[in-house]
Amino acid sequence: MTVFAAAAAALFGAPARADEASFVNVAGQPPVVLAAAPAGRGDPAIEQLLIRPSDLWERLRQGFGMPDLDSRLVAVHEAWYAARPELLRGILARARRYLHYIVEEVERRGLPTELALLPAVESGFNPMALSPAQASGLWQFIPGTGTRYKLAQTAHFDARRDVLASTGAALDYLQALHALHHDWHLALASYNWGEQAVTRAVARRGARGGGFESLVLPEETRNYVPRLMALRNIVLEPEKFGLDLGDLPDEPYFTSVALDLNLDLGLASRLADVPYEDLLALNPGYNRPLAVGAVRTALVVPAERAEFLRLSLERYREERSREPPPASRRKR
Repeated sequence: MTVFAAAAAALFGAPARADEASFVNVAGQPPVVLAAAPAGRGDPAIEQLLIRPSDLWERLRQGFGMPDLDSRLVAVHEAWYAARPELLRGILARARRYLHYIVEEVERRGLPTELALLPAVESGFNPMALSPAQASGLWQFIPGTGTRYKLAQTAHFDARRDVLASTGAALDYLQALHALHHDWHLALASYNWGEQAVTRAVARRGARGGGFESLVLPEETRNYVPRLMALRNIVLEPEKFGLDLGDLPDEPYFTSVALDLNLDLGLASRLADVPYEDLLALNPGYNRPLAVGAVRTALVVPAERAEFLRLSLERYREERSREPPPASRRKR
């Protein structure tokens, strides 16, 4: 069960257990295909940047590419979210840290941008979310699926919670699901229930055909796809639901700074001048963030603090180089 499935159980009934629960979503075609630039015109990629909206919500809307789902459950979930604006605001406040990066990765692969909203359904955009089935992170990987998609799970680090690693693995999985089913809604259902379970459900449906709604599904999966489509519709027309999403600049929230020395997250917080809680939210994969040498190769920091951190690291290295070696200190 996903984190929000439990919260919605009172309204929609207790969800059935998934036999291969992990996470979900879809692949898609590029939402915008630019024609070749006429002679004398600039690079199409540059022109696309010039016409791209400055607001990330609008960029998301322009990339929506999944077909509508004709289901009363979509309207039920729209009403559920609209009646809980504080819950939705909390989800979207957390999403601000991660959404630009996810949208960039989704667009780079040519997928519909509804996919970028999937962590809202899976984890409420909480990278520390852990389900009763031990699904972890923004994308809610169970241990087995995490291993399958090469997400390391050690005593010190769980890549299922790492935003960069888990996003790449999730998109790999979603593309594989779409290649299997050739249907966005079935790919989403497979992400939640497991590809083999959905394949069996399609086989049981037989030759009479039909889409997602024609399948016999457990309660959680039956509501799962409509829940994502409801969020898509709310982002598409928030005013229709009496909601205001606020401005969300279309610019990177974070960047990765390479390290050539080992740090713990507490020291890294002081060097970057970033609150520890904020830094942990960007580097959630560390199981022991305050252990010496926990952060070894790179650190994710707010974009505006990256250069400050680089300068701080340089000063820190210089100060350490002037310290006497441990042996010399002992002789004194």
